[in-house]
Amino acid sequence: MAMIATLFAVKNTSIKFSYLCTAAVGLAILSSGAAWLAILLAFGFCFHLWQAFERNNWSMIITSSMAGLLFVVLFSAHLLLEVPLFWVVLAILLLAIVGFLNDESAEIEVVIEPEPEGDAFIEESPLSVFADRKQLRQGYYAWCDNKQISAALIVIRLEGFEQVNQHIGRDFGDILLAQSANRIKELLSSDEIVTLTGQEKLAHLGGLNFAFICSFANQKHLHELVIDQILGATLKPFNVANCTVEVKARASYVDCNEQDNNFDNLISYAYLALDSHPDRKVVPYHQQMMIELREQQARLKELANIDFSSELELYFQPIICNENGQIEFLELLLRWQHPKQGILSANRFIDDIRIAGLGYPLAKFVIERAAELAMALRIEGISIPLSINVFGPEMLNEEFIEFVDVVLSEHHLEAGDLIVECPLHIFAGLDDKGRGMIARLNNIGLKVCVDGLGDNPVLLSKLPSLAVEYIKVSPSLTADFSNQNNIRSLVSGMVEMHSQQKTKVIFEGVETLEQLKFVKSLKGYAAQGYYFGHPLSSIGLMSWLKEWRLVQQR
Repeated sequence: MAMIATLFAVKNTSIKFSYLCTAAVGLAILSSGAAWLAILLAFGFCFHLWQAFERNNWSMIITSSMAGLLFVVLFSAHLLLEVPLFWVVLAILLLAIVGFLNDESAEIEVVIEPEPEGDAFIEESPLSVFADRKQLRQGYYAWCDNKQISAALIVIRLEGFEQVNQHIGRDFGDILLAQSANRIKELLSSDEIVTLTGQEKLAHLGGLNFAFICSFANQKHLHELVIDQILGATLKPFNVANCTVEVKARASYVDCNEQDNNFDNLISYAYLALDSHPDRKVVPYHQQMMIELREQQARLKELANIDFSSELELYFQPIICNENGQIEFLELLLRWQHPKQGILSANRFIDDIRIAGLGYPLAKFVIERAAELAMALRIEGISIPLSINVFGPEMLNEEFIEFVDVVLSEHHLEAGDLIVECPLHIFAGLDDKGRGMIARLNNIGLKVCVDGLGDNPVLLSKLPSLAVEYIKVSPSLTADFSNQNNIRSLVSGMVEMHSQQKTKVIFEGVETLEQLKFVKSLKGYAAQGYYFGHPLSSIGLMSWLKEWRLVQQR
């Protein structure tokens, strides 16, 4: 009766048959008492245990194991103690409990909802009307098969949508993106622009990237003209959600004749060109970019295991006061003793340092090494400040400034012994917190020098607010000193403005006596460049200073 009840609870066919066989063997044992029937019963218990493990049901495994163990004990008692064989039926009754446990192998009815009919409303993205990457690929290969390859792949990247999405929402951002794409599309009416699918010539690659293919069949530089038109069109303001929004665009292009005709490689080359020069509006791809990328990847692997103390070294170059010819301070320049490429200047690997996450440890290393040199100069009785370059925002945080304060105390340095040089673009965007950090640097005894005036555009209205000790004028402003009348008024005006703020102006890149005379005529405070000497290793700093003093005395 227990087995019959179990059969109604079990849904698996093989297990039902097994219970039926086990029940028949149990009835046979009760009626005949033949010992050989116990062997068949043992096979039944083994089958149930195997099924439990197959189904990974721990309740069934435990119960089946207990039933099997009870069978072994009762059958052993029959053989050794002559206990009646019918007692093994108790193990069968325990096994019947397994059938009432959750049957996980039971078939589950899965209800699959039908897909919506073709006339059901599905909201589409406003960008879905443009061709996609797959259609661009197909159009490109079709063009290659039908005509001689003479074309360029152009990628347009739109910028400025982060603030749009943040302030007026992602939905409006997609609408604005579609409007921008439509402006681009209107400029691709030429027959030289390859048609991808239907009448579409512009493909959306995802995100803010669009692409099209321009033929060189009739006009070699048509793609450059089209790119100029696109960049000009995107500059026109948009009116979205009662807001006037400006969008910027950048472009890169790959000449399909000069590269392999693999579509995916061409897209990668175009992206590489855009990423390699984020400050340029139009970037043509050339093979040197791939070489530079591979070199950068190799440097990143090497930087993962770099030892600052053994592989990095500080060089020095003097800054000379124009009035008396004395050393105003010595700038310490970071160099990497690369095992394969030789001595690398900081501008060759500083971006890799940041990518590798080593910007802050490197800044600490440079500060400590400079403090050691400054302490050595003080011990020798030489009072010449040293300047160090901090290439990023590492200096504008509490932890770094506290570290600098500790280093100055440990090396017994006085106020003015160290100068921190920092790029102009960091100062131009300072908020109240950043200005507070600069004030703290001044309070702990570090003078601040702004580096690179002239390298990047900067609002003149921001220049007077840079309350620092020194500011360096980039060589780009004084390199072509043959046109002195064109730049004299501009540069001399900046010098006078900073002099009124009690900021000393230093001219970089002075290589000849004529250049030195020119910057002196601009009333600059000091000068720096190869005219006074090339950067030298700081290992020979003491001997160089002694020789410099001897020359000055003569």
